[in-house]
Amino acid sequence: MFIRKLVSVILAAGFLSVAPAENNFSFYSIGDSTQMTPQEIIIAKEKAFLDRWITGDTFGFIEIAAEEITYFDPGLEKRCTGKNEFQEWIASFNGTFSFPDYELLDPQVQLHGDIGILTFNFVGFMQDGSKEYWNTTEVYKLIDGDWKLISSHWSQTKHER
Repeated sequence: MFIRKLVSVILAAGFLSVAPAENNFSFYSIGDSTQMTPQEIIIAKEKAFLDRWITGDTFGFIEIAAEEITYFDPGLEKRCTGKNEFQEWIASFNGTFSFPDYELLDPQVQLHGDIGILTFNFVGFMQDGSKEYWNTTEVYKLIDGDWKLISSHWSQTKHER
């Protein structure tokens, strides 16, 4: 029953439904998410934010974040700690980029109670035909019936897969 209350950023591939909100965020929903495993929900949330990210919409990433999020990427000198700091960093990129497509390779979710650790390789297809490769770890926690991102680490790699 609690999964039916997921209001914000759950989507499964092929079941996308977007409704704009007053704060310029979009909310995703799927049909009956009670049929999805926690692993499927976490991967669907990640894909939902990535589908928005490649259009330059960084707010999907902010929406899935918990208040206590920690975040690392190669552009930062130190970790972002907490949703306010994370939002300030991620929102600064909103609308400044886009790329045609991406691949989420070999996603795996390890469940440990109310914690889900998602790891995957990300390939971003750039406008000029080049590709960017990333190793990613996303840690989700079940908070008030919703899987929220509590830690995110993106590391760019140099080699092709």
